[in-house]
Amino acid sequence: MTQNTLLTTAFLFLAVAAYSQTGSISGTVLDKNSAVPYAAVQVTGTNLGVITDSLGRFTLNLVPVGQQNVAISTIGYQPINQKVSVKAGQTTNVDFTLKDDKFNLNEVVITGTRTSKRRTDSPVIVNLINSKQLDQVVATNLLEGIRFQPGLRVEKDCQTCNYSQIRMNGLQGGYSQILINGRAIFSPLTGLYGLEQIPVNMIERIEVVRGGVSALYGSSAIGGTVNVITKVPTKNSYSLTNTYQSIDGKA
Repeated sequence: MTQNTLLTTAFLFLAVAAYSQTGSISGTVLDKNSAVPYAAVQVTGTNLGVITDSLGRFTLNLVPVGQQNVAISTIGYQPINQKVSVKAGQTTNVDFTLKDDKFNLNEVVITGTRTSKRRTDSPVIVNLINSKQLDQVVATNLLEGIRFQPGLRVEKDCQTCNYSQIRMNGLQGGYSQILINGRAIFSPLTGLYGLEQIPVNMIERIEVVRGGVSALYGSSAIGGTVNVITKVPTKNSYSLTNTYQSIDGKA
């Protein structure tokens, strides 16, 4: 026999010997009766680990023989550790059941930095106005909806053309950026004349960021930003509303 043949035979014997000292672990990660997809499954103290598939199933191969500690973890569930007995050349089937742990998830907040941050670490305060609050103040358009927000001043500056503007931090309306779904589709001039053209029926919520955020939204956001999030239609519908005002007892 040649030297290459001897080396190949030796490697085969070593591989067979190593395989005979290992086994496999397979099973399903469950949440009560439903599967938990994409959970991390790892054998503690080794580099063996897999991610469950869309049905919560997994298989770990070449697991050392003996009592092994299997750790399961995923977002929204309490991590667990369970002992599993692995036998040489055999597959051990075991199912793992996780418990909900949604209360320990970090709070989801909206920030003015376009990056995820904890609420306590956020340098920018974002005020939210939802559709229910718009109904409570009997607002018919965007300008009336933000009239009662702290730090914002809505005023009419021209008796002839009757245009309105939003003052933030004492600056004129041209320094306040108006966004629609996060996009600056309004120019500073349109921000003066177009606020009354957006009805509250199409507004899901309004995000108000006071303070200079020009680095994120452009030179028009020196005073602050008003981001209008529109509703997503789910079905065909219509609504009718009316407003009645009385001045000095006369309609």
